[in-house]
Amino acid sequence: MNYNETADRILHCVGGAENIRTLTHCATRLRMEFSDRAKVNAAEIGNIAGVISVVEKGGQFQIVIGNEVQQVFRRLKKALPASKDHPAGDKKAPRQGVVASVISVISTTFTPVIPAITGAGMIKALLAILKLTGVISETSSTWQLLNIIADAAFFFLPVLLAYGASIKFECNPILAMTIAGVLLHPGIGQMLAAGKAVDFVGINVLLSDYAGSVLPIILTVWLMSWVERFAEKVTPSIIKFFIKPMLILLITAPLALVVVGPAGILLNDLVAAGAASIDRHASWLIPLLMGTLQPFLIITGTAWAMTPIATGQLSKNGYEMINGPGMLASNVAMGAATLCVALKTRNSNLRQLASSSGFTALLGITEPALYGVMLKFRRVLIAAMIGGGCAGMYAGLSGLVRYAFVSPGLAALPAFIGENPLNIVHALVTCAIAMVVTLP
Repeated sequence: MNYNETADRILHCVGGAENIRTLTHCATRLRMEFSDRAKVNAAEIGNIAGVISVVEKGGQFQIVIGNEVQQVFRRLKKALPASKDHPAGDKKAPRQGVVASVISVISTTFTPVIPAITGAGMIKALLAILKLTGVISETSSTWQLLNIIADAAFFFLPVLLAYGASIKFECNPILAMTIAGVLLHPGIGQMLAAGKAVDFVGINVLLSDYAGSVLPIILTVWLMSWVERFAEKVTPSIIKFFIKPMLILLITAPLALVVVGPAGILLNDLVAAGAASIDRHASWLIPLLMGTLQPFLIITGTAWAMTPIATGQLSKNGYEMINGPGMLASNVAMGAATLCVALKTRNSNLRQLASSSGFTALLGITEPALYGVMLKFRRVLIAAMIGGGCAGMYAGLSGLVRYAFVSPGLAALPAFIGENPLNIVHALVTCAIAMVVTLP
């Protein structure tokens, strides 16, 4: 693939750099939002060499490229004006439905954060392996420092999410991250530990531990985006440079501590309690649904919906059972189904595509297999859904959990090694069921 040519053609087909409001990417897709959707030629983008498919769901325009997406992203990013990195929000975004808006917020906020929490998660998995094999002791300073490195991304998760949320809500990322720093300031922890009543200008402050939290900072940055617009309007140009950021911090930070933060923690706890209740009474349900429906969740752009819950569980408990088990079942099933096509087809081009994308799916990246092969063959898609569902049910019944935030697949099996030594066994059985049920 000629990355420069692909990026140039994409830029031309979306109406130029000035039409791009936000630009991010995940493992396989470019994710964009536009000022004027009418300027975008989706059909022509789908015909560009290197583009697997075009998806428009969850309030985003997504271009599926595959494993080389970062190379194309870098070239597109160079073509954008510097101001496009942190949009000013002068133009109104097109209206979206509630569900589409929520999915768009989640995907845009979490996409830039994934490399950090994935890397940290894999270090956690490595530590678990080193501990089980006796290579390193928990009491050694080396283990403790490695554990700090692994914990940092989750402890400071609100700071990382503040950056992603600032892209979505089109406000200053540095100020957003500063306010996240306020929530994580050691002084807040000291006040909380002291157990004394705290007030701000006479208003009671309900202190909380915001380390690893998700919803409070997303809601806070949304609030800050409106405060920033207000500060932009009311501050005279001659003093705007230092008065505007002061107003943003003075208004947003207290509101975050007094109102938005506690409300976000309450909502976060309610959602977590609901997920825990489902896990207690029907542990098989969510992995079964995820294992069966993951292809449709990817197609519709709703695969991100459970990410805040899963991330919150990882931060609080050190493991999660919402996303990982069902995704492992589905990803392996999709990989097996696609490789089956490679074995049976007589078309050399299809065999080459199915072989490479099927192997990639087994490793946890499924979009090339889904869009390049499975959607063209209904029976293959159905087989993968059945295999993923059966494996997902086993994963739920066995209590399988994921200890690290990585895309589940054969390469990420260390993420299922943790305190329970049988967990990795259940992960291997889940993979085996996904393959055996899918392949016939």
